[in-house]
Amino acid sequence: MWQSIARLRQSYGGAGPKPLPVYDFPMRKTLRTSLVLTLGGLALVAGATSIRTLEAAPPQTGRWTIPAGGADEKNPLPINEATLAGGKKLFAGICQRCHGAAGKGDGPDGDAKYAADMDLTNPARAARNSDGTVFYKIWNGRANPKMPVFSEEMTKEQVWAVVAYAQTLRKK
Repeated sequence: MWQSIARLRQSYGGAGPKPLPVYDFPMRKTLRTSLVLTLGGLALVAGATSIRTLEAAPPQTGRWTIPAGGADEKNPLPINEATLAGGKKLFAGICQRCHGAAGKGDGPDGDAKYAADMDLTNPARAARNSDGTVFYKIWNGRANPKMPVFSEEMTKEQVWAVVAYAQTLRKK
């Protein structure tokens, strides 16, 4: 093959670039394509991760993370039988394991040391636990005492339904 190329070069006056070996060009192209695709894929993953990070809850601390104006937010769902039934079902499946069936903080996975903090029935706490505050406590969680982050497990509508139901547990 190289002899054929050499004869062609001679017949055209030897002009033109020296031909590359057959294996060189495709290998370079394959490596370059692989590198571009790999870097592009990494960029997409990094972008998706950073977007999810922005949407996810902030890092947990021992304090509640309530954004400015969050405590003033009102439940956007209508407080009716359907919303309360949906909230009760979610509460029973997710929250009851720590807060207990009646919301008294006596669930099997609850920390007895913090039962008073986990008691959702205490009417004295109503003033500082508005709908918006309860929403962000559920959404963002905290590290100590432990309250899981539910922003990755539940939709906002589901959390608002739980808020509606949890607010009915308070003693009047």
